[in-house]
Amino acid sequence: MTQTDIETVAEQDGRGRTRWGIFLAILAVPTLVVAALLALLIAWLFTDDSVAADVKKTSCAQALAFGGMQMPEGANDAWCGLEAGSKPRYTARFRMPRAEIDAWVAAGFPLGPKLRTTQCGDAQVDACLDAGPVAGERASVQIEITHDSRNWSEVRFVAFTL
Repeated sequence: MTQTDIETVAEQDGRGRTRWGIFLAILAVPTLVVAALLALLIAWLFTDDSVAADVKKTSCAQALAFGGMQMPEGANDAWCGLEAGSKPRYTARFRMPRAEIDAWVAAGFPLGPKLRTTQCGDAQVDACLDAGPVAGERASVQIEITHDSRNWSEVRFVAFTL
């Protein structure tokens, strides 16, 4: 090997070499951004959007009692909360046997009103009830019932003061 050959090989090694450090740094930035966005998306998917940040979990007996009702026998999947604010607003969600709904509402409102199947606002709601405060009661009540199946219904209950 001659001196000219050695110089040619040395020049080729220096000029055509890829700078991997810069290349990897350029690739790392978008990769980290995509990973962060993916982590935020996953966190968002697993949060409960139906609950506002200012709602505290409370006992369902307390939430329903505020509206003059009791938790029905056989209810399951219950969640109840109290919204923070100057006036209390209790919310409850639970499932109960469909056949027991009329008796449960009649026990809570013996003088009426009764459940209605029209003018319930949302087309998904099968029955609803709006009761304003009457003498001796301290809260207005809204009940929305959606039938999950032939045997079960989801109940959304709200009791609040005006």
